[in-house]
Amino acid sequence: MRKIAALMILAVALMFIGGPVFAAAQPDKIMIDEIQKMKGPVPFDHKQHTTLSKDCKSCHHQDQPGQEQKCSACHKDKTEGKKLSLKDAFHKQCMDCHKQEKKGPTKCNDCHKQK
Repeated sequence: MRKIAALMILAVALMFIGGPVFAAAQPDKIMIDEIQKMKGPVPFDHKQHTTLSKDCKSCHHQDQPGQEQKCSACHKDKTEGKKLSLKDAFHKQCMDCHKQEKKGPTKCNDCHKQK
């Protein structure tokens, strides 16, 4: 009985400690500004997209749960083999989803702020 009570207390403590740490790791809004050659940066509402997507893997397709990284951690300036460039990865991921769901911006100036 004591073991069960101790495990319950530990589980509750971990939820209180781990929950805020995990939640703090997810920014509400992001400015995508890694690539700005011709167009301006893209404001991205991460919090809104987390409510629209079934899980984090929809966008963070190569990351393990709880270890999600920025897209630029894997995607670089140029396409390398099957790994798309950062620009192409953003465009494919975002625009394909918006077209599939039939909502969300799909034109350049809908996302990119003017310079």
